Amino acid sequence: MQPLVLLSNKLPLFIEINRSFNKQGWFLQNITDPEEVEELAEKEEIAGLLWDFTITDLNSSIKILKSLRNKISGPIIVLAPAKDKKRRSLFYNINIDSFITKPFEYPELVAKVKQLFWVYNKFSIRREKHPIKKSSKKNTIKYNDIVIDFKHYRVTHNGYDIGLTPKEFSLFWYLIQHRGKVMSRDQLLEGVWGYDSIGSSRTVDIHISHLRDKLAEKSKSQNCIKTVRGFGYVLDNKYPLVSES
Repeated sequence: MQPLVLLSNKLPLFIEINRSFNKQGWFLQNITDPEEVEELAEKEEIAGLLWDFTITDLNSSIKILKSLRNKISGPIIVLAPAKDKKRRSLFYNINIDSFITKPFEYPELVAKVKQLFWVYNKFSIRREKHPIKKSSKKNTIKYNDIVIDFKHYRVTHNGYDIGLTPKEFSLFWYLIQHRGKVMSRDQLLEGVWGYDSIGSSRTVDIHISHLRDKLAEKSKSQNCIKTVRGFGYVLDNKYPLVSES
């Protein structure tokens, strides 16, 4: 999975933040050197970043975070002393997501990070190395008897929204992109969630169950998601994708 990184050399902060995130099933990669964060971002995708402003000076923080903003597609949160509150606009100008001043409640920090991931996931489908290109610039794709609407992020049957959540929408589209290929739970977690509040196979199973139920209420696609016992899931590949106006 893509790491959620905490940059800080303050041991008490490390301990409290890790404890709070671990209780929610989140696991952080702890780094004490800003240069190591840059090196990590060059080698792999980082899901998100918690940046302790006390570890660097203002100019260094701005310079490094501006560079990291172009490499990290998830949320970036700056943790700063209350005395630095007036500097928050400098960080918002380089498009960090949140500037939180101490003292703060750790459960609130977890909730804030969770909310930011929800926002990112709601308005974007997970990146693919080889996505199905909509070269014709169509807003919808038809699969069997349902329509996937990318403009409004919804799935409809005979014009009626079947009520997928943003995560269910992303999961369904990810399966469609890999239709005919058996996907493990870990592959689905990585491809759809990247990093989310509960990084476990149970998360996938629950969302698959909800997705099946909603498809079963309306569509002929109700049985399109098959369980491969002991491994994961596969979406039938017998239905071609058709672009619509």
